[in-house]
Order: sequence, then structure tokens, then C-alpha cells
Amino acid sequence: MRCKHLGLIILMLLLVPAYPLSAQPCQYNACLMPYPQQLEWLDSAPLPLPEALNWTFPEQHSAMVQPALKRMLGRLQQTNPKLHFAADAPAIIRITIADQQPFFWPQLHQDESYLLRVDGSGIQLNANTHLGILHGLETVLQLAAMNNYLPAVLIKDSPRFAWRGLLLDPARHFLPVETIKRQLDAMAAAKLNVLHWHLTDDQGWRLESKRFPKLHQVAGTDGYYTQDEIRSIVHYAAKRGIRVVPEIDVPGHTTALGAAYPELMAMPGPATPETHWGIHPAVLDPTNDEVFVFLRQLLEEVTTLFPDAYLHIGGDEVLPDHWQQNPAIRAFKQQHGFADHLALQSWFNQQLLAILTALDRRMIGWDEILTPDLPASSLVQSWRGLDSVVEAAQAGHDVILSTGYYLDQPQFASFHYRMDPLPGASPELPANYQAWSGWQFNIPRLRGAPIRGELYLVFLDNHEVQGFIDFAGRSRQQLQQLELEANRLRFQLDTWMGPIQAEWSLGTDLTGELVVGNAPYTVHGSQLAWYNSSQPLPTGLARPALNKQEASRVLGGEIALWGELVNADVIDRRLWPQALVVAERLWSVAELTDEDFLYQRLAELEPWLEHSLGLQHRQQQDKGLTTLVQPDGMTAMQQFMVGLEPAHYYHRLHERSVRQQYHNQAPLDRLVDFLPPEHHQLRQLEQLLSRWQHDNSTSLEPLEHQFRLWQQLPDTLLPYLTDTAHAKELKPVITQLSTLASLGLELLQQPAPHPQQLDAARQLWQESRAIQAELVLAAHRLIRPLLKQSSSTVWVAANTFTAGIEGPAFGPDQHLYLVNYQQQGSIGRVDPQGKTSLVLHLPEGSIGNGIRFSADGSRMFIADYSRNRIWQYQTDSQQLTELVHQPAMHQPNDLALLSPDTLFASDPDWSTATGQLWRITADGHSQLLEANMGTTNGIEVSDDQQYLFVNESVQRRIWRYRLEQQELTDKTLIAAFSSAGLDGMRMVQPGVLAVTRFGNASVILLNTDGQLLAELPLKHQNPTNLAARSDQLYITLQDCGCIERLTIPSPVPTH
Repeated sequence: MRCKHLGLIILMLLLVPAYPLSAQPCQYNACLMPYPQQLEWLDSAPLPLPEALNWTFPEQHSAMVQPALKRMLGRLQQTNPKLHFAADAPAIIRITIADQQPFFWPQLHQDESYLLRVDGSGIQLNANTHLGILHGLETVLQLAAMNNYLPAVLIKDSPRFAWRGLLLDPARHFLPVETIKRQLDAMAAAKLNVLHWHLTDDQGWRLESKRFPKLHQVAGTDGYYTQDEIRSIVHYAAKRGIRVVPEIDVPGHTTALGAAYPELMAMPGPATPETHWGIHPAVLDPTNDEVFVFLRQLLEEVTTLFPDAYLHIGGDEVLPDHWQQNPAIRAFKQQHGFADHLALQSWFNQQLLAILTALDRRMIGWDEILTPDLPASSLVQSWRGLDSVVEAAQAGHDVILSTGYYLDQPQFASFHYRMDPLPGASPELPANYQAWSGWQFNIPRLRGAPIRGELYLVFLDNHEVQGFIDFAGRSRQQLQQLELEANRLRFQLDTWMGPIQAEWSLGTDLTGELVVGNAPYTVHGSQLAWYNSSQPLPTGLARPALNKQEASRVLGGEIALWGELVNADVIDRRLWPQALVVAERLWSVAELTDEDFLYQRLAELEPWLEHSLGLQHRQQQDKGLTTLVQPDGMTAMQQFMVGLEPAHYYHRLHERSVRQQYHNQAPLDRLVDFLPPEHHQLRQLEQLLSRWQHDNSTSLEPLEHQFRLWQQLPDTLLPYLTDTAHAKELKPVITQLSTLASLGLELLQQPAPHPQQLDAARQLWQESRAIQAELVLAAHRLIRPLLKQSSSTVWVAANTFTAGIEGPAFGPDQHLYLVNYQQQGSIGRVDPQGKTSLVLHLPEGSIGNGIRFSADGSRMFIADYSRNRIWQYQTDSQQLTELVHQPAMHQPNDLALLSPDTLFASDPDWSTATGQLWRITADGHSQLLEANMGTTNGIEVSDDQQYLFVNESVQRRIWRYRLEQQELTDKTLIAAFSSAGLDGMRMVQPGVLAVTRFGNASVILLNTDGQLLAELPLKHQNPTNLAARSDQLYITLQDCGCIERLTIPSPVPTH
């Protein structure tokens, strides 16, 4: 492994925090994961590894240290077979352990720290216990990587959290002993220290029981672990510093148990284990004393196999149906005053706790066991979210997190990385808000109940817009990367489902989509309130902050690898290298958040995991591909996979449920089963596009090359697919990716596509986002940035006008008239061929802004923002006269015409971010219509003369007034924006209002209700105003003193 990137390189003699401030080149082969707490590169040459290795260590710790050193040597020999142990060689590895009392079984909260120094004299490794030595040796192996030397370094390291686990689920798909042990080897390399072994569920019982043999005889026919095998695995784990915590799931998830011992169940059930996934009604009968006799004897037997102090009782997803259908149980509930099934389960858990306490074990269960009467000695594992972590910690319980660490649900590595076991508090409501709007929404799913919630937008006094979302039953979250563009809302957020990206249309109804992971859901909803300034914002569920004592009860977290989509043939592909991401989050400092640095190290470490540890993630993938493609097509298949991802979150299981494949007989041998959650090469192309969007001089040659490879897939891959159903289902996906790549090439080669071309491209892009064969064509993410290219052309060259270019209006001669031609205070015009000329100079000190012509074209009106005037220019006599001089005006800006000759003028005061609105009659009489507005700027009268539209630039709002007998009534906010300014506005088609978005390089089209119809990108950042002629828009640009022209989409999209 050659590492090319490093976080923070520090050449000093004192230890310093090791986490990188940004992604930088990785030197000295130090792509370490988890990254150490403290690291210092020493000013010394690298240490070559001699062929003859020797080591020293305290003799009393030989039982644990000697095997670890031999394992290390064996892995080093994968790179250099000549390496060997030589007792007479100088000791290059020197180990000291402060604790003089050796132990075998690892326990919670034991010291795992270590100090490692590598220099020219050798390797010095110090620790307080052998656990630290085990971790230090793993760091040595990563430093050596696939080379024959180690960099000179000083590392001081210890875990941030004491509980760093991995749940394996052989209950659903049995995992052989050698598979479990291979994962234990990798866990040790990742410094994970708990194997949570989910041995029982509805689909199987994997634990041999001498006392209750029917458990494995009836429910383990497709595989179970003998007690000798269990002891072997537990010992194997202990030698690697890993505790093994068994899970015996009760009282629900017990179909398999009930098949063996039906007399223990609340209701009769199937005689064989369940084959379908999901939640099933089988549940133990808590009123039957024999149930607790059974559990006492069973758990006593379990404790003889598992020495760890903790035993997991599950306790999750208990359906009450069978309890409610059983008359004796209903009577028992009534007799004991249990209000519901939750109270009955709580009582059951306490009986179970008493049994475990008598067996000297601490109970751990999923967060459904968290009830007010749960004794504090019980540890809670949260799978339902961070709220449960806080609730448990505040109730006095130790707690671990699994939300966000489900690796059986494919997700982006960056999402797992952002999920910290220590949750922050819910966002505080802003105190300085002017108004709020709200909607309720629901998100139907293919399986399960719809996701419901409420959305709130809050308009602050400082003109910012904040957003909050209340998913039903969960604490309030603040929207991230919020973009409000009229009625279109975009945001991102990390949730219990994964990362979400929303694009919603807001109005009386809420519509749009929510992308969970990488696949979209359709969203529907309705408005609760719009710009409500008279009532307080509704409060949501609050998640309080943890104090120091409560935070200390958060012990860490666990990766969960549930077995519905995992068997021995795909487990390594599902688990590695992604598990390293969670392992680092649980080990390294919280401040280590650089996602680029994370991905760089993941890419470098992936082959090392296979080479050093014998993991089979790539081998499993290659083996699976041989059933789908012939050898001559394998290279093309690898290129095909660059553009693919498995559908994230539960999308795959939901798709299987619809296709009646939601069971353990459905094979895991499709292409999706051998894909990583994301492809490193695709991410690099996305980053390239992101850089290009900020700097269009960035070369897109790598993207073009990839598009060409995909474009050729019908020739390079289709002929080599095997004649299997799972290969045939890929044919339309291959064809679609080829078509998408052709579109990408077309967009790259035609930088100013016609609007109709863009519409067709957007349709193709939209179609490519659907789930097919449980896959997502992730390459579609490379197309959207290209769709945002401007189709405009520069019609009048840069610097023809000053930065004050404004006012565009067409005169009766079909020329376009504008202010500040070549110099401030002038009026210029552009003929239909784009030739420019000077019309006039305004009087000394006057600077024009907005221009309008009277309905008959005889007069041109010019707003003079520097001298509080409105000028009129007679087009026939070419005489300039003063129409209005109003000292009460601030800076008259833009003009709108109410036919035939009544003007409305916006009048901002930029120094105070306020504004006014004026009406001016044909004879020059001015009337202040409204004061104390925001910074009034763009202004326009609707084509039907029914409405006046006024925008406020700083406040980023558009108001609509009804015009009745030239009076303004019914002032309504029709559009708000979260960023960038608003400038000129014009009606460009019947019912279509165009607005320039200063700072956002775009013109938007709205209907008269403020709903976004289209966004038209521009080549320059700061458009100031616009005019329309036929199907063309002419836009003035401050940053170039030029004019861009673009075609109005035809037809304009309707909301």
C-alpha cells in the first residue's frame, strides 16, 4: 500500500493532536484507521525491517503477547516472505506492560491505551495492559503497510469510547465459524472490541443447547454452533482483545423458539422457523411460570459459554397481537393494572433482569426496554435514534448507539462518519423572527407506514431564513444547506434513515421528493400557515443537552450488520472497508471530521485489508461477477460498476417485499449483492465537477473519458453477459447508462444548449434516477451540474457599459435603451444587430437606473437615483425634462408602468436596508404609497394590469398588491428567498414574471402567485435587470458591464 495523503504532518518534539485540519498528502505510509489520538513524525530515517526479527516482552504476559507477535509476523510475511523470527537476533521490538497481573478475558473499561515509538533503534511499545499492546501492534502493521520499513513516529493513543462493537446476525443467514473468525481478525485491526452475536430470531436458533436440544434441532437445521465451536470463537476473540456478548432475543422475535417449544408461546404458531423477514407476532407468554423456568435454565447454560459480564435480551419490536388475543394474558394485565402491552413487557423485563442478576450478569437490551421503572443497572442500545441515547443517559443508564451504523443498509461512508454517539441538543428556536410558515407532510413507502412530520420556515429579523423539521415522534432538527427560491425549498439533513436531500414545492399543497441515501421518495402535504406573524411558532419535541455526568454514560456504539441481505458469500463486501469508518468514529477524537481525508485513507486501506488480513471483499465480488459476465467482458463490467450503487437505506428490502422476495429463500447473487455502497472513482468525478462549478477552467477530461467508456458499454459489455436471469436484468441498465453518458458528452461538447435540448436532457436525467434491479444509476449525479450550464450568449461585450448598467427597456424603434453607456450618467442604446450608440448625457450629477417607455412610446422615463428625480425624454423632439423632483425620495431605482402613463417607482435606502413605494402621474404628481418597507428594488405591473409586484433586495421578498382604481390593496407576500439578492423584474409572457437574482447568476420565472416555473442560469454572477422581446430575454450584468441574451423556454413550465 502506498499512501498518498496525510492529515497533519508535524515535525516537532512534543506530542500534539493527530487529527488533520484538512486533507493533505499522506506521507510515510501513514494512512491509519482509526487515526491515533496524538501523533508526531520524528526527524529520523525510516526503520527498515530486518529479515531476522526478535522481540522482548514481560514473561508473565506471554500467553497473550506471544501469539499476537506471531500473528503480526505472519501478516508481515505476506509482503516479505523472507521475514522470520530469530531468537539470537537483536530485539527490534521491545514491549513493556505496566500491569503485573495478566488476565485473559477482556472486560469493559479496561485500559486500552498504548505509547508507540519507532526510530532508528527499533520499535518501543508501552502499555498498561496487554490490550494496549494488541492495539499498538495493529498500528505497527498499518505503518508497515505493504512495505519493508516503518516511518519514524511517536504515537500516544487511546480510545474515545470503551464500547466499540459489531453485531453479526447468523440467526437470519447462518455464518460458518471460519467466517466469524475472519471478521474477528478484521475487528482487531480496526480496534473494535465487542462482538455482539445475535444468535436467535424468528428465522433460526444458532446456539446448541444441552438442556433444550429441540431449539437447535428444530430451529437450527440450516446451521448452528456447537458449544465447542462457541467456546472456540469466544477464546479466539479474547486473544484479540474482543469481548463476545450473546443476544437471546425475547419476548418477541421468537418464532424459531416457538417452533421448538410451542407451550411457551402466547398463541399457537408455525411448527418451523419463519422464512419471511419483517416483524412477526410470535411472543412468549409472560403469565406462564414455565417460561421463566425455561429462561432461567437456558440463560444459566448460556453464561457457561460466554464469560462476559453482559447478556443481551433483545426486547425489540414486540407486537401485542397475541397477548391481546389470549384471554389469560388479558386477565393478567387487568389483575396487575398494566395499562398496555408496554407495561406488560416492562414487567417481563424485570423478571428477566432478576434472573440475570442471580447469574451475575448485567442486562442489555434494545431501546424498547427503556421504561421509567427499568433499573439503572441495565444498559440500553439505541437503534431508533439519538433521542433514545439522551433519554437513557438522563435516566441513569449506560447506553450505546447503533443508529447511523447499520452497514447492512448501504449508506455513504460520510454519513456514518458524521453520526457521533454523543448527541447535541435540539436547536433552539430563534427569538428574533418576524413570521413563520408551516406544512404537514407524509412520505409513503413501499413497505411500512408512511413517514409523517411537519416543516417550518422561520423568517428572521436579520433577513435570514431558517428551517426546522419535526418527524413524528422525534425531536426537532434544523435544516442544513437550506435553499429557498420562491416556493422551491431544498435542504439536506442527517436522519435515522440516512442522509436526506429534499426538493419540495411549497404552496397550499406541498409536493416534491425526498432522496433518502441515493433513491427518492415522493412527498405530499398541505399548508398549516403562511407568513404567520401573529402567533408563536409551534414547539416541537426537544432533545436536551447532556451534562458531563450524563455524557459519561454514553459508552460508545455498535455497527449493526443484520442478516436479511448478508450471508457468508457477501459478508466481507457488505462489511469492509466501511466498518473502519465507524471504528474510527468510536476510537478517534470527535474533532476528526475531514471527510476527504477519510475517503483517501479508505481507498488506500482497502487492498491492505485483503492483503494483510485475508478479507475477501474483493474476492467475493469477483466470484459473484463470474456468474454474470464472461471473462472478456470483466473489464467493461468493472467500468459499468463505477456508475452504480446499491439502493441505500431500506430501499432494497422494500423492493424485495413488492416482488415477493422478502424471505430467506431469495438468493443473494445479483450484481447489487457484490457492489460497495459507493464507488471511490465516482466520488472523485463528483468532486471534479464541484471544482469545475467554482472554476470553469478546471479540466473535465477525466469525466469525458469516463463518459466515453460508459457510452461504449453496449459494445464492450452487453455481448459478454451470461445467459442468466440476473445478467439479463442488467441489459436495460447498461443501455440507460450508455444513453446517459452520451447525454453527458453532448452537454460537455455544447456549452450553451438550447432550452428544448435541456428539457429533453432533464427528462432523461429524471428517468435515470429510478431504482432498477435494486440498483441506482448513481452516474446520474454527474449529469445534473451539466444541466445547470447557461444557455445564454453574451450579446453586448464586456465593458461596453459601466458596472452601473441597468434600466433595459425597448423603445418604439425596437432598440434597447440602457443607462451608463461607457460612463456614468449617460443613456445608450443597442440596435437589433447588437450595435451600440450614445443617446444622451443626463445633467451633471445625475445617474440613471430604471427606464420605462410610455404606452405610446412617445416618452422615455428615467429614474435618477443620485438626485431624487424622474426624468422624461421626448422621443420625437429628443428633449429631456424633469418629470418629478421629490426631496422625500431616497434613491429612486426602478419603474413600472400602469397603462397608459401612470408610473410606480421603487425607492430604496441602501444605507438602512429600508425603502419606499411611490406613484407618479403623467403630470408629474408624486404620492408616497408606502414607507418603512424593505429595500424596494424591482417593480412591475402584471400584463392584465391587475397586480403590482415589488421586491425587496436585502430582505429577499416579493410582494404582490392588487390594483383597484390605481389604489393598492391586499398586500401579499408571494415569494421569499434564503440567499442572493433580488433586482429587476419584468413580465415576459402572460402570467410569467421574470426576476434577476443578483449574486446567483440566474433569472427565475414565476407565475403571479409566486410559484417557481423555471430557473435560467447565466454566465455572469450579478444580473441587475432585464427586458423581453418576443422569446428573448436581455439581461444586464454588473460584473462585466455587458448584456447576455437567452431564449425563454417554450412553453414555460406550469406549476
